[in-house]
Amino acid sequence: MEWQTVRALVETGLGASPAPASIRRIRLQGVAFRAVAPGTARTRVAVAWRAGGRTDGPGPLVADLLATVGREPRGDV
Repeated sequence: MEWQTVRALVETGLGASPAPASIRRIRLQGVAFRAVAPGTARTRVAVAWRAGGRTDGPGPLVADLLATVGREPRGDV
């Protein structure tokens, strides 16, 4: 999703979003930025894919994605 779209959704009151500080230069009325101190933010990420259509489990792309996101975070990522 484009950052302009994310900011527009926030501007219309449809939510909040973590974002890089660099998008502050995209001016939209009513959008406030709050800094998050390093090490204080925690989040969970979900992965979704279309079920069905295969009898042998998820396809190779989904299987690779699941293998990747199932790993512990690394310092070089």
